[in-house]
Amino acid sequence: MKEVVTENLQERWKVDSFQPKTEKFEKALAYCVDKVRENLAILGDKIPKEVAPDGIYEGGENCFWTAGFWPGMIWIAYAVTGDKEFLAAGKQQSASFKQRLEADYDLQHHDIGFLYSPSSVADYILTGDEEARQVAIDAAYRMTKMYRMKAGIIQRGGDMEDLTDKFTGVFIVDCMNNVPLLFWAAKETGDKVLYDMALNHMKHSVDVLIQKNGAICQSGVANVKTGEIVCDFSLAQGKGGADAAWGRGQAWAIAGLPVTYDYTKDPEFLEAAKPVVNFFLNRMPSDLISDWDLYYTDDETQRDTSASAIAVCGLLEIADYLPDGDEYKAYYRSAAYRILESLIDNYQTKEDENSMGLLNAGVYGMSWKGVDMPNIFGDYYYMEALYRVCKDFKRFW
Repeated sequence: MKEVVTENLQERWKVDSFQPKTEKFEKALAYCVDKVRENLAILGDKIPKEVAPDGIYEGGENCFWTAGFWPGMIWIAYAVTGDKEFLAAGKQQSASFKQRLEADYDLQHHDIGFLYSPSSVADYILTGDEEARQVAIDAAYRMTKMYRMKAGIIQRGGDMEDLTDKFTGVFIVDCMNNVPLLFWAAKETGDKVLYDMALNHMKHSVDVLIQKNGAICQSGVANVKTGEIVCDFSLAQGKGGADAAWGRGQAWAIAGLPVTYDYTKDPEFLEAAKPVVNFFLNRMPSDLISDWDLYYTDDETQRDTSASAIAVCGLLEIADYLPDGDEYKAYYRSAAYRILESLIDNYQTKEDENSMGLLNAGVYGMSWKGVDMPNIFGDYYYMEALYRVCKDFKRFW
């Protein structure tokens, strides 16, 4: 792995004894569970679309790349409460995801991990359902069809047979949170091919997408014939340019790297996470919530609460694995608690807002969709973060 400089952490983050307000976290988690219950009554067996204009999620069929986050929220609600209503709703979603896989509907992309980890894997982890386990394993094998052997990367989408397709050889940092499905399935089946595909993709992602200062370039492009890989700033979802760092892209890496460490036990993935984390934390505005691109660090720029919710989950995961005595272990855990408190205090929706969402000020895509409103992945990771700090957490990834 290439050499990356880890920035010195700003003094404001060097807090190693921050005491989280447990009652506040538990109250927020209860609010999330109640909101899931309310939304189930509205949505029925439908799945909320990606964003919530005016706070309202429109229900749709199981056809979005984000579809897995809603069953993930249902399964968290079940894990927290043991309520049979959530169990039944989760099982209903599991049947839908099995049908989607059998029909091979809109699965020609890398987001199969986002679809099947918080749905089928979650079902198996919480209930021991063998059918859910097999669906998740089959989904992992479906994901392998996006693997480029020569380059050792998982292509984000497109026609794998058409080398003129615009996505040929393109992979993105988001996939760091899709490959856990391959690692999980490899562990379940003993199939080293799955493990090696996931590991190769992560190694190339670290080498290419993490820049020397710890910033993330969202997109890499591989020559599928020679295997040569470069990063491509022109494909980034952030503001664009080599000085940009898309906030959610940075958060995807913060969340994905420690999970890869857990599956591989390779400490290089934990070390690779440090410059990424410090770059992220050092660019927070005064309320500690990420602007939509980390080029911006001021209080006037549009926040992306989904980036911060994702990052909290990653920070907690990293803090769990860093050895005692590591200079960042306590700082990262304290940072996670402080960011989570700010999300609760400043961005959680309120009862009188009549919103179906959990977090305001999310950004789906700054230039085209879902700006300054709840989005389903931000809501999921917010709920996961609270589940992590309040209950006996079981990771679905």
